[in-house]
Amino acid sequence: MTQRALSGVRVLDLTRLLPGPYAMHMLQGMGADVIKIEDTGAGDYARFLRPLPATGMGAAFTASNPGKRSLAVNLKEEAGRQVLRELAAQADVLTESFRPGVMQRLGLSYEALKAINPRLVYCSLTGYGQNGSLAHLGGHDLNYQGYAGVLPRNAEDGRASMPQTLTSDLAGGSYSCVLAIMAALLERQATGRGRYIDLSIVDSTLMFVPLDAAQVAQGRVPPAPGTDRLNGGHPCYGLYATSDGRQVTFAALEEKFWVSFCQNAGCEQLLEEDDLMDPAVATRVRVALSAIFASRTQAEWVALGEAWDVCLGPVWSAAEALAGADQRNAPVWRTVATDGEAVRVLRGGGADGACTEAALPLQGQHTREILGELGWSQGAIEALFEKGVLSEP
Repeated sequence: MTQRALSGVRVLDLTRLLPGPYAMHMLQGMGADVIKIEDTGAGDYARFLRPLPATGMGAAFTASNPGKRSLAVNLKEEAGRQVLRELAAQADVLTESFRPGVMQRLGLSYEALKAINPRLVYCSLTGYGQNGSLAHLGGHDLNYQGYAGVLPRNAEDGRASMPQTLTSDLAGGSYSCVLAIMAALLERQATGRGRYIDLSIVDSTLMFVPLDAAQVAQGRVPPAPGTDRLNGGHPCYGLYATSDGRQVTFAALEEKFWVSFCQNAGCEQLLEEDDLMDPAVATRVRVALSAIFASRTQAEWVALGEAWDVCLGPVWSAAEALAGADQRNAPVWRTVATDGEAVRVLRGGGADGACTEAALPLQGQHTREILGELGWSQGAIEALFEKGVLSEP
């Protein structure tokens, strides 16, 4: 069997919806044995949100859970909590996304499980962290982006626009969670001890405003949208419409790219403009570039951009971007096995070449299997099923 980055690492996934499950999806893609811990009631209700015909499960669930095993247990019962303690005793990582205080009240806090397994890496993934004035609040990606100062970066006419990317959930949540867990596992190799990770999605989303933060820390006001080199103030760094109503990205900031573009596009006169950040000059050059880009289709400009190598590319839809990945044989997919037609989902960052076909777990599908691995007898397992502490499909 191929050795993978996280081969032999067991992860208990007590998260639901998108940020936590997608983070654990990435760990599974690196070889971890991820056990999805669900309650015996609704379970992870992402299963039922906008179900896909091929899987019968929601898009978010399909994207985040292939290859995991599912154990359904009622943690409100002491017998159910004992099941989790026994799992934690043999686990490497536990990730939960309950509101602050829930795991403490259940007797399943980091301190409680650390006493059982000092090597456990325990990550609490929440919107606002475990402490502070916002910790008790619920929230979603839009709220987190708002608190993190990200939304004004795409302002239109001075007002923030509705984001079309789940930046906080996926980057502030999922990717930050994976990074923190991997760092803790690496630290454990040196110390022999696990650690507690309090991961606030809002705080992690602040990574997207480091330039603004540097300005604010020096008592300065960050540049408004459309006034800085990287936010629309520079004519060589922007979006331009093409003759077919599409758009291209143009980012010829370096002199060599700008000179090459002007020479190849036949607009050498623009090289005579001195300060492209001067508002009047920027406006004049932007008008000229708009006319140039409006003379050809997007596809024509993309072909020229690739030939000239001047930081010129398309504005693609997700479908077009994925088709482009297929054309260049990019290893971005993994296959989800279903009863019918196989479904492809993104592998997630860090997944290695061995990450191929996997199946989506039914709620509680592997409950008996996992408890059997812990050494439970069939009689003991059956008794908990009869009491409603465990469930299966």
